[in-house]
Amino acid sequence: MFRVACLFLPLVAAQEATLPSLRGRALAASRSLSDLPSCAQQPNFQLATTWCGQQKEPVACFKEPDSLNPVWDCHLQLHSACSGGATPCAWPLDALVEASAPAREASAADNQAGQPTRFVTWNLYVFTLAGRIHPVVDELMRMQPEIAAIPEMWHEKNAIISRLNQVSGNVYAFATGGATEQFNDADILFRADKWEHLASDLVPFSDGRAVNWAALRRKSDGKTLLVAGTHPLCCRGDYVVIEAMQFVAQTLSQIQQQHPYPIVLMGDLNTGYFQPSQQLLRHGHMDAFGKHWEIPMTFTDAWAELHPGNPDPSTINNDPVRLDYVYFQKTPISVGPIVQSQVWPRAAGSDHRAVSGDVVLR
Repeated sequence: MFRVACLFLPLVAAQEATLPSLRGRALAASRSLSDLPSCAQQPNFQLATTWCGQQKEPVACFKEPDSLNPVWDCHLQLHSACSGGATPCAWPLDALVEASAPAREASAADNQAGQPTRFVTWNLYVFTLAGRIHPVVDELMRMQPEIAAIPEMWHEKNAIISRLNQVSGNVYAFATGGATEQFNDADILFRADKWEHLASDLVPFSDGRAVNWAALRRKSDGKTLLVAGTHPLCCRGDYVVIEAMQFVAQTLSQIQQQHPYPIVLMGDLNTGYFQPSQQLLRHGHMDAFGKHWEIPMTFTDAWAELHPGNPDPSTINNDPVRLDYVYFQKTPISVGPIVQSQVWPRAAGSDHRAVSGDVVLR
């Protein structure tokens, strides 16, 4: 979601100054972990072990099953606070091993074809990003993406990659093709120790928006991908988004003729899961807004594929809508089986939650 900085910065500052009184039940009010109920006794705990991933922190915030966004807030310390009506609970130490082991594992059949590759999309919220480089990098290190799409990152790009490589051991790089700092897009980040950059570019579509793409080849086995990231216009309804998705899909189809690799499409798409633009991506055709729309491919949404009962969780503030997606191409080329997906807790000062999808590449 993109905002006009010159109009909203004073308002944002004023709002942030009042946040402590609005963010719900403060964890600091508890004297110790023993004062908190056990997370293991709360509803949706088994789901929370997948939502929270490899949680090593002592506290999470649980939510009721009928919450508009039942995904728990995780990775919290005692001095943190719960938001959106959530309630703090003590994360059981014996859940750490149980929760962390399945997060990156595939089935035995899948493992024969290779380990899963993690893809992440995360809108960083550009207007305060310059002062949040270290916590943003800390969160990226927690999520451990092999490949990511990063919307809302402008002049902070060099600082982020410098810090990321400082703490990771110099393993990350950005795809460098195209004028990525001149458009509101979604830069492609990848593990350069695992992936070789073959080609990349940026293709504009409307009002300063663009789609980034990169052709990558895995060094261990030569498997290849087309990875794309985009960030269509915010807050003007789904019509501008379905126009953008049709353009992006047609553009990627043309690129795929030169680089015949399966596509992973990610980004802050600024619309909900059930909107026509997202149905177009999943089905390849859609009747909406008085016309028929078609694209030459279909995609599978990583989160909804594994969580069909909750396909549209909030990924922006605590608003009851999802904006952020990891899509794996299904036809005419399939990326591979999806084995894990997470909607991550809000972190590092961004208004968006990151979304990840793990897939075993065919």
